[in-house]
Amino acid sequence: MDEFRAPASTPRTPDVTACAVAAHAGPDTLEEARLAELYALDILDTPPEAAFDRIMTLAARYFRVPFGSITFVDRERQWFKAAVGFTHREDPIADSICALTTHRPGVLVIEDALKDERASVMAGVRGEPHIRFYAGAPLLTEAGHSLGTLCVIDQHPRTFGDEDVAMLEAFAQLACSELRLRRATRLLGQQALLDSLTGLPNRRAFHHRLDATLATGERCVVGLLDLDGFKGINDRYGHEVGDNALRFLSACLRALLRAGESVARYGGDEFTLLITGTDSWARVHEVAQALAGRLAAPDAPLRGLRASIGLAMVTGHVQSDDALRAADRAMYTAKAAGGGVQMTAVGRPDP
Repeated sequence: MDEFRAPASTPRTPDVTACAVAAHAGPDTLEEARLAELYALDILDTPPEAAFDRIMTLAARYFRVPFGSITFVDRERQWFKAAVGFTHREDPIADSICALTTHRPGVLVIEDALKDERASVMAGVRGEPHIRFYAGAPLLTEAGHSLGTLCVIDQHPRTFGDEDVAMLEAFAQLACSELRLRRATRLLGQQALLDSLTGLPNRRAFHHRLDATLATGERCVVGLLDLDGFKGINDRYGHEVGDNALRFLSACLRALLRAGESVARYGGDEFTLLITGTDSWARVHEVAQALAGRLAAPDAPLRGLRASIGLAMVTGHVQSDDALRAADRAMYTAKAAGGGVQMTAVGRPDP
């Protein structure tokens, strides 16, 4: 998601450059790009958040209006992240004045909705809440896409001067700042669960996934994989070659797994696998056999790369530590035997 910014301080003058880009790209392409940015933000249908509620409450009090919202415009609806005066959370796109704002430059001001041919036919104007005045500032990204608006609404016609426009833009800027903060916090959370070298989930992320899986009692296979002789690789060729070997291994594992199957870098040269389903036992052997072939392939960063894999078939409700210990014991048994795959089982079906 790109950075967010408030609209320019001359909102009623169309941006010729933006209009030229829009004409060149085409409305359908621009709308799909706008929606892609909105969906990447992952904010639709999320619970209320105090920061957005505070901004909307302050804006409504400043302009002395009974209604207002921080609205995100989806493909077929408008959805309120924060609202004053409204008890519902969304409207169809056909009844969305905010949708008009997202497809034009600058702040949209409608001083009397009954006299505006675009708004006068909408349900909220013809009926409850009987909208007469509307002013909405778009929430823009650096790419120039409007994801929605911060709007204020009244049941009586009113004028809206340049100073009012500037203040509405300022409130929109506050909402944009919260969106930036929310995105940054989300990214930090994701990064905290990723291994920086391989890009795979890390130990912490794997434990979250494993705990959630084991809590269901679903049959699964937990695997621990360790590169054989990895310390010797680092000592002989250097850490850069060792790092390349780890990246190669992670890329192999990622390519071999299907959707819903998990791999993580557990630490050092140890990787973990988690495969669920009735065919998990067969699947993990299929992965192990394919991996052995990939490690021995001519494009491997080092000839003769081998791995020891310990597999624990888990049935019933088992603690994650018990499952990992079983896989760890199997892995060291495999390593003592010269590498390859060693299997074990832990737990039992619930009665």
